[in-house]
Amino acid sequence: MTIIAPGAEALPIMLEGAGGGGLNPWALIANGGKSLVTPAAFGTYGTTRNYNIYSVGANFSIKNYAEIYFDHQYLSLPNSLSNVVGTNSSEQSIVGGKLQVYPGNGVIPAVAVGLNAHFVNDTIPDELGASSQGVDFYAAATGIYPFMGSKLLVDGTLWATKANYMGLLGFGGQGHNGYTIQEGISLGYFLAKDVMLGAEWRSFPTDSLGAAQASMQASYPGADLKQSDWYDGFIAYMPNHHLSVVAAFMSLGNMVNLPKVSNNANQNGFYLNVNASF
Repeated sequence: MTIIAPGAEALPIMLEGAGGGGLNPWALIANGGKSLVTPAAFGTYGTTRNYNIYSVGANFSIKNYAEIYFDHQYLSLPNSLSNVVGTNSSEQSIVGGKLQVYPGNGVIPAVAVGLNAHFVNDTIPDELGASSQGVDFYAAATGIYPFMGSKLLVDGTLWATKANYMGLLGFGGQGHNGYTIQEGISLGYFLAKDVMLGAEWRSFPTDSLGAAQASMQASYPGADLKQSDWYDGFIAYMPNHHLSVVAAFMSLGNMVNLPKVSNNANQNGFYLNVNASF
């Protein structure tokens, strides 16, 4: 028996374009089950104290088995940081795919594997000694279980990645060009058949920009390029098979903090995602 959300098939789309929460892909298919191929368009806007991110893309669900997706992201930088890195933005395109290898049955969760190929504009990766291209691999296990008179979605995700800040600042760095294993967890409780309240966590490589950080500290004492774990708390509205809307509070922690020059610690904010399938 394939696991789907009770009363809804148009699921949220995560930041990189796959069906899932804001931060993690789920082993469920975003818009599956309506026809052989279901196209969808999505958009995301996120903002913190110093950063804004915009993304648009397309997701093609193949029954309940697979997704192919494209996402283009634009991250605007604070002026104080733009003056340091020589650009006011970072842009990347992501081409990815996800295959559900087991549909789930009873207490056994659905399982999916996928990959994301990232292509980032060169300016910031070059400045940091990172690569402007990279491929992430992931595996997700997702179950929906009875809980307190309703349903609880539980997801665990493992990543093999070199990405700096989800790829927006390139991949790897001097002395850190190997893959690391990172984790993610999503929990979602169905307040109603079409409303989910949830929370997520995702980890990132912490030391890949260590060489760039050491170099920058000569000019910017206290420079901190270590990536924080990301968290969010979200509410998703899935009224029918063609639409999902997600609003969330997110906590991104440190994002290239240069004390007294560009204070980018404690980046908290919100995001909004809309997914419309046809």
